[in-house]
Amino acid sequence: MHRIIFIAIAIISLASSESSKAQNKQPNIIIILTDDQGSVDMNCYGASDLHTPNMDALAASGVQFNQFYVAAPVCSPSRASLLTGQNPHKAGLPGNASSKEGHSGMPGEKITIAELLKDEGYQTAHIGKWHIGYTPETMPLGQGFDYSFGHMGGCIDNYSHFFYWNGPNRHDLWENGQEVWHDGEYFGDLMASKADDYIKSHKDKPFFMYYAINMPHYPLQPKGKWREHYKNMPMPRRDYAAFISTIDEYIGQLMHTLTEEGLRENTIVILQSDHGHSNETRTFGGGGSAGPYRGSKFSLFEGGIRVPSIISYPDKIKSQQHREQMAFNIDWLPTIADYCGIKTLPDGIEGKSLRKVIHKNSTSEHQQFIWKSGGSWAIRQGDWKLLGYPQDNSGKGKLNPDEDLLFLANIVRDNTEMTNLAEQYPDKTEELKAAYLKWEFANVDDIPKKRKTIQHKAVGRKIELSTRAHTKYKGHGASTLNDGKTGTRFYNDGNWLGFEGNDAEAIIDFGESIVFNEVSVGVMNNIEAWIFAPEYIEISWSANGKNYSTPIKQTVEQTNTNNNFSTRIIQIKQEDINTRFLKVKVKNIGICPDWHNGKGGPAWLFIDEIIVN
Repeated sequence: MHRIIFIAIAIISLASSESSKAQNKQPNIIIILTDDQGSVDMNCYGASDLHTPNMDALAASGVQFNQFYVAAPVCSPSRASLLTGQNPHKAGLPGNASSKEGHSGMPGEKITIAELLKDEGYQTAHIGKWHIGYTPETMPLGQGFDYSFGHMGGCIDNYSHFFYWNGPNRHDLWENGQEVWHDGEYFGDLMASKADDYIKSHKDKPFFMYYAINMPHYPLQPKGKWREHYKNMPMPRRDYAAFISTIDEYIGQLMHTLTEEGLRENTIVILQSDHGHSNETRTFGGGGSAGPYRGSKFSLFEGGIRVPSIISYPDKIKSQQHREQMAFNIDWLPTIADYCGIKTLPDGIEGKSLRKVIHKNSTSEHQQFIWKSGGSWAIRQGDWKLLGYPQDNSGKGKLNPDEDLLFLANIVRDNTEMTNLAEQYPDKTEELKAAYLKWEFANVDDIPKKRKTIQHKAVGRKIELSTRAHTKYKGHGASTLNDGKTGTRFYNDGNWLGFEGNDAEAIIDFGESIVFNEVSVGVMNNIEAWIFAPEYIEISWSANGKNYSTPIKQTVEQTNTNNNFSTRIIQIKQEDINTRFLKVKVKNIGICPDWHNGKGGPAWLFIDEIIVN
């Protein structure tokens, strides 16, 4: 009898010891990042026409954030900020990385969540999309991941695994730094299988998995069962919705595997989108929804940067909770570190741990945040938000190119951002503008200036291009070069002519002989968008339109910083010229220089007004 009791006590003690070990074990971490998912595109965020039971169940099992932001409205910088806990400029990737092999991206010296956790004994895996660099030191194995499977560029065909929209012959599927081939196999199924296998084979030690699902980003290739489910829904919402439910199915599969392996309770699962939904032509002009919010992908209005975001950790976080506090994707690194007991964070971390917000519903850890993307910027301070040079391609409203250069909104009173309050609250506008200029990546050139109307001798004269502008950026044709108005800050608004890899050359016919001694050309410098100042501008002239003079050239100084944006006017002065025809050549630098993320790729040239005086 005593022996039986002793054995029973021993068994209970052993079980208790094992239970204690399980409770004390560091949590597993999984970040699920969707791609181009709209701000409200889950049932739990208000979408009534979608089938998302697994996402909703994940939200119900933990905390749903209702005012969660990403640090950029485009793919690469948003991903870099999530992984480093820094704004994209500090992370060294303010714009999209190249999708061509051999092109770098986020600097290798940046410390990622994977590197932080690896130093603490974690196993680390990347599965899915990368798009943060395409060289060995900037691909996943160079950024702290022990295992990697997926594509390195921005998007692939889900069956052939070739880069989707620019060829030729650019296959993009990699496992542990080696190209692999799975022709005809659906990429979503491959991802799900690799994720399941990784969990099952690495369950005995804590692991971190960055599960970057490449959906609902174009090409819209959802599973057939979901196409059938949504067959009566109009396009483009139909295929987008089918893609959302395809994602949901994979999330359900992942959660089932965690439960089956006994890991669910001690696994932190974070789910969010990388930014707002896309309205690009490659995604049939839309399909996603920002609900009440204005804007979409590429925009700093709420619809471009406010995303669905969830954290679930059954062992420590209560279920069925909502948080309205302002929070950001840069907060995940310090939050994860907090839950893992990591006290020392890498230098330069700007994110804040959300643990108090999650557990105590405390006030937001942020009172101010600043975005800068392309030609636009925004600052959120408390309830107020000021945008400089705002962009909105969502179609919800029109922006006046002269009156809405600064756009003020109170997000708490009206999160639709449909009314510009800048004139109504000039003191608040000035306060936020001054706060923005204190930011280390701000520039006085960022402060909006109204377009100028310029009277000069070429206005309205006959003008023809002898080189072809890119079809996407041909504006209003050659006439935009002598309409008497300077271009805006945006290369894609129809006021600039864009040339990819080639030069710009225009011939102006004044209709009669005129006298002039000065020619100027407006050019754009937007390095993160691969737009460079020209190598030089050159003029020559002719009395008959056939025999031209020896060209006169003006070289242009280049700027080699990724954070630079400017528009400038390049000028040539000469003794009085009396002629009828004027030829102006603007020399593209041709290819992106070696120091640039897109080195070797075609450089863009954008020009505006040709001013003749």
